[in-house]
Amino acid sequence: MSHPSPTHYHRVQIALHWVIFLLFAFNFVVSEGMGKALRLKLEGGIPEGLVPLLHPPVGVAVLVLTLIRIVARVRLGAPDLPENGKPLMDKAAHWAHLALYALLVLIPLSGMAAWGGGIKAAGDVHEILVKITMITVVLHAVAAVFHQFVLKDNLLSRMRPGG
Repeated sequence: MSHPSPTHYHRVQIALHWVIFLLFAFNFVVSEGMGKALRLKLEGGIPEGLVPLLHPPVGVAVLVLTLIRIVARVRLGAPDLPENGKPLMDKAAHWAHLALYALLVLIPLSGMAAWGGGIKAAGDVHEILVKITMITVVLHAVAAVFHQFVLKDNLLSRMRPGG
């Protein structure tokens, strides 16, 4: 027996969405200097300052919260896509969400491999994944605004508790 799709995201999913966003944004803003800190660490030095102290645990928090969010999505479901008759947009939304989940798992893992495992190539992959994520996040936000103000399908209400 299948359950009907919810009309909006559960408040836990909404909270996780915004906390993950804020943590990711924080790490993006404070990441200046992490490449230099990683090079120093790989050469046997000891990086100093707040950035190398804060960036790794915040990344781990992003990973843990993303995994919780994935479990929450599986258990709590997600609202159906708006009925706009635009199958290409629906496919793009589906793949963009999958990409965001994958990236928010792969970024911390690559960072952990670089910082904790001492693998320089993982640091390079980490930087590339962050750039791809930034592009995907911007597209995600633009799509949400497009839905809300151009298509006027009230898509953003799904991210408010109670819709």
